[in-house]
Parts: sequence; structure tokens; C-alpha cells
Amino acid sequence: MSQTDWTLKKDKDGIQVYTGKVADSKFKVIKVSCVLEARLSQLAAIILQPELQPEWVIATKLAYTVKHIDASHLYYYAEASVPWPMSNRDMVIDLALNQNAVTKRLTIHANTIDHILPEKNGKQRVPLSQAVWEVEPLGNDKIKIEYNLRIDPGGGIPAWMMNMFIAKGPFESFKNLSTMIKEKRFQDQRFDFLKD
Repeated sequence: MSQTDWTLKKDKDGIQVYTGKVADSKFKVIKVSCVLEARLSQLAAIILQPELQPEWVIATKLAYTVKHIDASHLYYYAEASVPWPMSNRDMVIDLALNQNAVTKRLTIHANTIDHILPEKNGKQRVPLSQAVWEVEPLGNDKIKIEYNLRIDPGGGIPAWMMNMFIAKGPFESFKNLSTMIKEKRFQDQRFDFLKD
């Protein structure tokens, strides 16, 4: 997504949300940029617990871990609430965290994966969701996040409707994350695969 022409849609509370167009999709792509007061381990502690998503990811009805591959790699299921008369969206995500040993930069990939769980009655399975987090430790317990998301919600949501509201959800989610990440329950988290 590095070749995308980005348009700044929201800049508030230290969070910038951009949208862009890609040639092969009618849905806009998203970029979020922010600096949070946290260590990498605090972010990893939240990301690696999908069950916490309803606390910070807007419109998430439920999420749970399906399978642990290893300490930094898992599959999880998530369901998002969508206004009537459309069906709620659900997806299975392949989540993997990788750190560059030299720069300490953390890269997180979260992409839809097929054939892990059967589709559920009354839910629309999301055909495509690809998210990449590039997280840079700045020192002094601060991290810089650049988050890119490409999504096709599937099942008849018009592109114009999705594109109208596409900046709101990521802004609200990152605002929630910026508050939640400071909570005591994430302060002392450590991971063998991650150096702060």
C-alpha cells in the first residue's frame, strides 16, 4: 500500500486517519498513524488477547482465540455488529507478530484465513481483511504505530456507504486503545519473543 495517495480524514487527539484508493477495489484503504505512551509488550499483550477486542475495537460483538500456533502466532474469530437490515460480519484472522532483532521494530500481520471455521447461519463471512501494523519503539516508553487496513466487507454493503464511515471506526478504536494500553493489567507484561 506504499504507492497509495493518502487523504487525511481525521486528525485529533494525536491520531491521524487517512484514506486512499487502490486500483483493484471499490473500497477505500485506511492508514492510521499515532504515538502511544506504552512499550511494545503492552501493545502485544492486548493484540494477543482477541477476547479483549470488544473493549476497544469499535463494533466488535465478540472475539476469541481459535488456535495458538506459538507464542506470537494465533488464529482468532471475530464478529462485528452491523446495523439492521444487514447481517453481522464475521471472520477468522491469522495473526502473527514479528520483531526485527536489530531495529526492534515490531510488525504485526492480521489477515483473513479460509477453511478454519465453517460459516455461521445469519452471519456474512468477510471475504478479505488485511491489516499490517508497523510499530517502532521511540524510547521513554513511547511507540509509534502505523496501521494499514484493506477490507472488503462482502455481502452487499455498498462501497459508497462503507467509504462514508470508513475513518470513524479506526479513529475510535485507536482512541480506545490509547487509553486501555495504559491500564495496570498490561504494565508488567513480558514476552520471550519481544524486546522492548
